[in-house]
Amino acid sequence: MSSTGMVAEPIGSLMDDSLLDDLQLDLATRLGSDMSPKTSNASKLSLKFSDKSLRRGVAVTKVLRRFGKLFSHSVGTQEDHQLGQEVNEVSAFITHNWSLNRWKKYMALSCYFHIVPAFVVSLVVHILLFVLVLADKLPLSPAYYGGRLYYVGCWCMVGGWSAFWLTLFLWADVAAAFGRSGPIIFVDKVCIDQVNSDRKVQGILAIPAWLACSGTLVAILSDELLVRLWTCFELCTFVALGRTDKIRVEPALLPSASFFVSMFVSLLVIWGQLLAMGDSSDKELQSALGRELIMTVDILGFLGMCLLIFAVLAHWGRVCHRIRKQVHEVDIRTAACQDEGDRAVVLRALQSLSNRHIFHRTVSEDHELDELAMAELTVKMRSQLENAFVTSLGFNRLPFKYLVASIMPLLGGMLDNLAGELRMQQLMAHERESPSIADSLRQVAASFAFLVSPLLMGISFFCLGAFVPVILLPRCLHTRTLCLYFIGFVLSFLCWFAAQSSNALVEYMRRQEVVPYWQYVLLAAADVIAVVWLCFLYRPVRRPKGD
Repeated sequence: MSSTGMVAEPIGSLMDDSLLDDLQLDLATRLGSDMSPKTSNASKLSLKFSDKSLRRGVAVTKVLRRFGKLFSHSVGTQEDHQLGQEVNEVSAFITHNWSLNRWKKYMALSCYFHIVPAFVVSLVVHILLFVLVLADKLPLSPAYYGGRLYYVGCWCMVGGWSAFWLTLFLWADVAAAFGRSGPIIFVDKVCIDQVNSDRKVQGILAIPAWLACSGTLVAILSDELLVRLWTCFELCTFVALGRTDKIRVEPALLPSASFFVSMFVSLLVIWGQLLAMGDSSDKELQSALGRELIMTVDILGFLGMCLLIFAVLAHWGRVCHRIRKQVHEVDIRTAACQDEGDRAVVLRALQSLSNRHIFHRTVSEDHELDELAMAELTVKMRSQLENAFVTSLGFNRLPFKYLVASIMPLLGGMLDNLAGELRMQQLMAHERESPSIADSLRQVAASFAFLVSPLLMGISFFCLGAFVPVILLPRCLHTRTLCLYFIGFVLSFLCWFAAQSSNALVEYMRRQEVVPYWQYVLLAAADVIAVVWLCFLYRPVRRPKGD
C-alpha cells in the first residue's frame, strides 16, 4: 500500500558516494565482531538498507486504534511486528521517549493525524443541528431578558463538541473498520523486529535510512526529548540531511489540556442556559436554588475556570522554557544513554554527515577535525532546531488548533444563539407583516455581528492574558515566587474578566430596541483591532534564509 506522504529524495542525491561509503560505520565494539573494514553491512550504521525487507512501515490507524494500546509498554512482540508492511517510503518518522505516558502520546499523535477530520465532522454536525433548529425539528426553550422573549438551546454546542472529540479519539478505529489505513509511518516498536535479535540490530542500524526516506519527522515534545541519545540522534540526522523544514513538533501536554478546558467551558455555558430558561417572573431553576447560591456558583465557576487555565498555561510555559534551554544546550556528546557503545556509533555517524569531514588525514588530525566537525554540527543543530520548534509552536507558544479546540463550545454556543435569534424572527414574522428581504438580511447581519464580536474580543483578551504565564513568567528565573505567580494570575484574570465584560456589554447593546449607528462603528473598530491582534500572534513564522 503506498504512502500518502511526500516522496523523499533518492538517497544518492542527498550524499555523495564517498560519504555514503564512509558512513558504513564499523560497530564491532558494540556487536563483538571483527574490527576490519570488511565488516558486513549488517554491522554498519548506514543510509542504505542492508536488506529491503527491513524497510517497513505501519498504517497510522493500526498504531492509534484501541486508544493507542501499542504504546502501553515498550516490549515488542511478533504480532506487533506483523502489523507493519514493506514500503518504499514513509509519510512520517515518529520520534518519542518510552518514558512518556501512553495517553499523552496517543492524544498528541491523534491531534497531528486526525484533527482535520475531527474539525470537518464537527463543522458538519454544527451546520446540521443549526439547520434542524431553524426547521423547528429540535426544540428551543423560551427565555426572557428585560421583558423580551428569546430562545435558548445547547444543541450545536453539545453536538459539535461531542462530534469533535469523539472523531478525534475514535477515527482510527472507525477508519480501520472500513478498511482505511491512513498514512504510513515509522514506529520503532512495529517497524524494527523486537524478537529476532539479528534483525533488531539491522533495523537499529537502518534508522538513518528510514529518516532519509521519511516525508516528515514528528517529534512528540516532552522534557526528555532533547536529553536522550537516540531521539537527539534522530533529530540531528534530520538536521544534517538538510531537512529541518520537515520537522514537526507535537506537544504532549496541550491535547489533554484542551479537552478538559473545553469540557469546563461547556459545563459553564450549559449552566448559563439552564438559568436563563423560563419567564422573567418564574425561572424554575433560579427559584429552586436561590439567588445567593446561583451568584456564588457563577463566581466560583468563573474563578475556577480562570485558575485551571492559568495553571495549565503556567505549566506549559515552564515546559517551553525548559525545552528552549535544552535546545540551546543540546549536545549529543553528552546526551543520556544506557550503553556508552551507542554514543560512539552515533558520534561517528554524525561526523560523517558533517561538511567538515576530511579524508586521508593523520590520526592526530582525525581527532581534532572530528571534534571541530561535531562542534560545527552542534551549533547548526541548535539554531535549526530552535527554528523548527518556533515554527511548530508559533510566536505565542499556543498552536492555533489547540486554541480552537479549547473554545469550540463557544463557537457552538454562538450558532445556538444565532439559531434562537432567527427562530424568534420567524415567529414574529407570522404575527405581523412580513419584512422585506433587505430588512431580513439586515436583521440577520446584525444578529451575526452581535454574536461574532464578543467571540473575537474574548479570544483576543484570552490570548493577551495567556501571554503572561506562557511568555513572561518563565523568563523571571531568579524571582519565581508564589507572589510573582499571584501577580501574574491577577493580570491574566483582569484580561479574562475584560473578555467576560465585553461579552456582557455587547449583549446589552443587542437587547436595545434601536441600536445607534455609533455603537455599530465602535463594535466594528473593536473587531478590527481583535483581528489584527490575532493575525499578529498567529502570523507565519519565516525561516531564516541561511537555514
